[in-house]
Amino acid sequence: MPIQPSRDRFAFLGREFLTWLWFEAERSGGAVQVESLGPVRVEFGQRLVLESGGAVREDSTVKAEAPSLAEEARTALRVGKKVSRARLLVDVGERHFELGIDAETLTLSGVKLPTLLAGEDAQRLEERLHLIDEVENIVDELYMTFIRLRKDADAWAPVREALRAWVLEGAQA
Repeated sequence: MPIQPSRDRFAFLGREFLTWLWFEAERSGGAVQVESLGPVRVEFGQRLVLESGGAVREDSTVKAEAPSLAEEARTALRVGKKVSRARLLVDVGERHFELGIDAETLTLSGVKLPTLLAGEDAQRLEERLHLIDEVENIVDELYMTFIRLRKDADAWAPVREALRAWVLEGAQA
């Protein structure tokens, strides 16, 4: 009987993605370079959940104005936890989006869109649908940027080492 792949076989990639996104946003001053979009400004806002892997999952929830700057969040990283859910503030050009994201499924929630400009109901609906597509595309492009990097062993090795050093930065010796 062939072995059936686990349904969540690649779920770890979502946690690695959000952890990398935090690292990348911090080391680049918030502007993550995306080939198809240019610089995407990313901030972690109000809520950050970090979770350990394995059979027994333990999580740490940090609620703060800037949770990615909280020592509690950095300590959770140091003990091996990765980001499992986050509230993101994302800017592309003049557009500002706010959204929740779940690492395991990359499901978006609580999306706040830029102010609608159209006046008529039908136009507002069309504009809203366009903005929803746009924010989904932005997240997809950020994820694909990570996946392209992650699957290239030569490119990923120095990033992994820099990420590891970043996690340990400020740790008590």
